[in-house]
Amino acid sequence: MKVNPLAAWTDQDVQEYIADNDVLVNPLVREGYPSIGCAPCTAKPAEGADPRSGRWQGLAKTECGLHAS
Repeated sequence: MKVNPLAAWTDQDVQEYIADNDVLVNPLVREGYPSIGCAPCTAKPAEGADPRSGRWQGLAKTECGLHAS
């Protein structure tokens, strides 16, 4: 069974929680990387593109396999 207590949170909910609780944020987020994985498979997505479009660019993959059932 998978449990994701943040699944219903909006981006604004996440940002408010981060601000209210002084959560450390990866510095790459401020540089325009909204979805961060390992160095070889993470690129900055184009302006207005899906936040995860920078992951696995040029590959047919969309997931690393960690969460595969």
